Amino acid sequence: MDKTTPAMQQFYDLKKQVDDCLLFFRMWDFYELFWEDAHIAHRVLWISVTSRNKNAVEPIPLAGIPYHAKSKYLPMLISAGYKVAIAEQVSDPKLKWIVKREIVRIITPATLELEWEEYSQVENTNILLSITKENDIYWMSFLEMNSNKWYTCEFKTFESLKNELYKISPKEVILDKKLFWDNEIKEVLEKKFWLNIYYFSSQNNAQKSLKNHFWVKNLDGFWLQNKKIAIFAANLLLEYLSHNQKEDLGFLQSLSYMNFDSFMNLDDSTIFSLDLIYNLSTKSSSVWTLLWVLNKSKTAAWNRFLREQIIKPLQSIEEIKTRHNYIQEFYDDKILLDEIRQNLVFVADIDSILNRIALNRTNPRDLLNLKKSLESVVEVINIIEQKGSQKLKNIIKQ
Repeated sequence: MDKTTPAMQQFYDLKKQVDDCLLFFRMWDFYELFWEDAHIAHRVLWISVTSRNKNAVEPIPLAGIPYHAKSKYLPMLISAGYKVAIAEQVSDPKLKWIVKREIVRIITPATLELEWEEYSQVENTNILLSITKENDIYWMSFLEMNSNKWYTCEFKTFESLKNELYKISPKEVILDKKLFWDNEIKEVLEKKFWLNIYYFSSQNNAQKSLKNHFWVKNLDGFWLQNKKIAIFAANLLLEYLSHNQKEDLGFLQSLSYMNFDSFMNLDDSTIFSLDLIYNLSTKSSSVWTLLWVLNKSKTAAWNRFLREQIIKPLQSIEEIKTRHNYIQEFYDDKILLDEIRQNLVFVADIDSILNRIALNRTNPRDLLNLKKSLESVVEVINIIEQKGSQKLKNIIKQ
């Protein structure tokens, strides 16, 4: 029998913790994958599979990628539907005993852009969503990772839940463990919406967990009083994200109960048939759609805002008129509009950068882009204060 080395024993111990993930096991300047993980990496990444301990009775299949190439290969694995756990060296490799390794985070479709700026989805929302069910009522909680907008809501039928799913377009869905075996839900999520689905079992008291997270005595201020299952759905999402990121999520500072009455109800068939955000003939989410025609925005935040407004049109006449009045101000002053747009070109995805800063994953480019963005925002404010109408000046004072 071949003797297991201390390093491989570390691998086996860590793999047990994340048996549903591919494990990037840090070995000096490489991430190494073993056994079935190595074969998956070969199929998806087209990298060679060798073996560790070639002279052993049962050589261990091995595939490796350079540490600095992680940004190239991670998106390919995530796009193929895999979760990736990162095991880093956390002790000094110069010490005599074996280097200690720990899983520092688990990367999933919705959390990929928390790694680097290159992963940011400028044109699309990046949403993590959880679903649970109680007494034939479906409860959903979803978090827009780009802006940290966090909502919870309820649906009395599965049909109404499906309609909202199409509008939200989440990157991944977490099902309460008891729902993971519901074939109707899984079939819709997998075959109709092509979503990445994972199940998760909450271990904590949901209400207590959320109160501790927000540092509050009760959740009344979030409009969640007496909404036990809404609280459960929100906490399921929070626990899942906390479990994977293994960092303080204090930057998630608000949670809202969403009421859909203020929006026009467009079902998924209507959105699909009218080519609002997806073109049936070209099979494209960006070309020859209404969003593609209207989108002249200069910033990532406005890209996402415009998409949301197309699939969730306002119903309030007063709100629509107010918005049109502001637009008219810019329409009547083309010079002012052009000057502002020239400055908006330099505004990066600020919310995503702030998230990476909060998670200690920022880099010099992030900081430089944040500096340029803030300077541009200040310049836009100065332009409006100097040349804008009183109505526009009121916007920046709000």
